[in-house]
Amino acid sequence: MKFVMNMVRKPFKKDDVIFDTNEKSDELFLIHSGKVEIRSPEGLLLATLGEGELFGEMASIMGERMRTARAVTATTAVIDVIDASTMQRKLGDADPVLRALIRTLTNRLADANMMNEDQWQQLNIYRSLTPDEIQKP
Repeated sequence: MKFVMNMVRKPFKKDDVIFDTNEKSDELFLIHSGKVEIRSPEGLLLATLGEGELFGEMASIMGERMRTARAVTATTAVIDVIDASTMQRKLGDADPVLRALIRTLTNRLADANMMNEDQWQQLNIYRSLTPDEIQKP
């Protein structure tokens, strides 16, 4: 069965926020041109993406409704905005093994992002301490 992809091409200026953490997740994005940074809630740079790369897909694949990261344009960009239901239909039509693989990889990426942010927060705590505040063994 064929269906029309619900997609709109939009221009963005440098430093435009495409989406923020805790926003409703009902779209995913395909970069036509430009660069986009994905940042954790605390500001850790998780990825810099370019032409042909997809982002905002994790919530759609995992069935979550709220964003767990922030997407900001690093340059001017042209981005295709895709309705999340389109992704859901495509996943529904995919082979069950591929669906399981995509879900597994998405979960692993989400776990890695959380671990990176935890490590980054701990590092920032240590950086904020003076030598006198650090306990010596």
